[in-house]
Amino acid sequence: MKDLQALYAAIDEHGHQALAAHQEEVDPYLGVSNDDRRGLALILHLPAHVTRNINFALQPLKTADRGLYCYPAADMHITVMDIIGAHPGFHLDPARLADYRRVVAETVAEAPAIDWHLAGLMLSPGAVMVKGFYSGSLATLRARLRDRLARADLPVQERYATQSGHVTVARFARPLPDSDAVIKLVDADRALSFGDFTSTRADLVVHDWYNHRVHLVNSVAFAE
Repeated sequence: MKDLQALYAAIDEHGHQALAAHQEEVDPYLGVSNDDRRGLALILHLPAHVTRNINFALQPLKTADRGLYCYPAADMHITVMDIIGAHPGFHLDPARLADYRRVVAETVAEAPAIDWHLAGLMLSPGAVMVKGFYSGSLATLRARLRDRLARADLPVQERYATQSGHVTVARFARPLPDSDAVIKLVDADRALSFGDFTSTRADLVVHDWYNHRVHLVNSVAFAE
């Protein structure tokens, strides 16, 4: 937990520095209809009471910046692993995709459910995020997935080997008209609790960068 707190503090500090210097990262793909970036990922969904609480907290931010892109509740998710990071021209041979599906399903089915506590907003240079704190089973699952996929000669092309359990809830679609206001609003909710829940299944998906266009490959329940 201390390592996770330190990770989130570092992300948040970087975000604060960027916004304070008016160097926020504007996403050039938001609103672009021909964005063909796709990737293969294992993700977890959020229950309704958590997304409802997040949306309530986002309302003042929407007022401060009408151009802020806020994720619809159905698109909010936690990434277990970006197996193949989203990129233009993504393609997987059906037989290869079936191999990924088999190894991921076998690994998830042996793993225990994951307990979550979501609390606090934080900033990155390009987004507003919710901090997620999880039981140890997530770290074990990630390690087993990396090991088993490698042994099956199935490349894992993560952008980075994440330890995070955050939820990206908003992105900057344009330069912020009042970055100080955004910083203050995020800081006001830096310890706000969004709820507890247990993830009982995981979805293997081919999806876009925002988890808005999604093809479900497989949905697997964790071991009881």
